Amino acid sequence: MRKLSPNAQLVSDVFDEIAKGNGAPFWAACHQDVVWRTIGESSWSGEFSGKQTIIEEVLRPLNYALAERATIPARIVDGGDVIVLQARGKNLTRDGQRYENDYVFVIHFEDGKIVRYEEYCDTELMARVLPDRIAAKSVSVSK
Repeated sequence: MRKLSPNAQLVSDVFDEIAKGNGAPFWAACHQDVVWRTIGESSWSGEFSGKQTIIEEVLRPLNYALAERATIPARIVDGGDVIVLQARGKNLTRDGQRYENDYVFVIHFEDGKIVRYEEYCDTELMARVLPDRIAAKSVSVSK
């Protein structure tokens, strides 16, 4: 078995922790000005810059929408400074629906830090099962 590059090993380690519900290593691996892009046309799609913006615009609404969250890594493609990860979501919405999306994450590194995170998934499933991101954001902020 071929040894992973340092960036691929970091992604592997980070997603092993994410699968356990621990997101802290992901944020530690990110550059302060990281860019998060979710493809598609749903309310969850878009490009968000900076850790704090990503937390407020994506993760807090997602935490509000989901009662249980896990992203299980399946395969890593090691491109050195660009790592591709296939994964499967194992999630449950607060209203009891399963949200089990397939993902491909394209993760760009500079100087050992994640600078760009691109999420490719079934956005039709996302739009059908998850609440509107803006509505979830406003509810999560008011709580």
